[in-house]
Amino acid sequence: MFKRERFFKLLCPVILILTVVCIGTGVGEATSLWNDSGSLFSDNKANDVGDLLTIIITEDSTASQEATTDSSQGTNVNVGAGNGILDFITAFGVNQDDSVNAAGSTSRSSSLSASVTVQITEVLDNGNLMVSGERSINVNDETQTIKLTGVVRPQDITPQNTIDSTYIADVDIEYHGQGVVGDRQSPGIITRILNWFF
Repeated sequence: MFKRERFFKLLCPVILILTVVCIGTGVGEATSLWNDSGSLFSDNKANDVGDLLTIIITEDSTASQEATTDSSQGTNVNVGAGNGILDFITAFGVNQDDSVNAAGSTSRSSSLSASVTVQITEVLDNGNLMVSGERSINVNDETQTIKLTGVVRPQDITPQNTIDSTYIADVDIEYHGQGVVGDRQSPGIITRILNWFF
């Protein structure tokens, strides 16, 4: 019994000293494991001005037109010989045939596949997002530039923060090439002068 009382008498000062040390150094403060940077149920989809959104451009367009014209016209007039004082008029006839045949066709196709990360520039009153961005690649003095603007619905954005270009309203995609290859695609100055005259 004596040993137990002595043990408690020695233990109480030790506990008191440890308590004072813990309070003084802040070791006893609890640290939260919860990260307040975002909601547990939210995702990383763009939804405000300045947020970034990746556009997957998959544009394929094909147009063709055909026109055919086929018309004909025939005229046949016969006049008999004159009688009486008009007996000097001999019988005669006139035949005329006209025909027109024409055919023409035009066709055009284009394809563009790329990815462009754009920025939200405005949130409209209905919640839709105005986006705009540009991507420029320079390889061996050849510059390829893609510009894109349009309106995006937030519900069309995937959980990966991407959207296909076919889901963008009022989309305007410009693709330009400048350099050696691009220069060879345009006619020379002499050809342009001759085309202007003729």
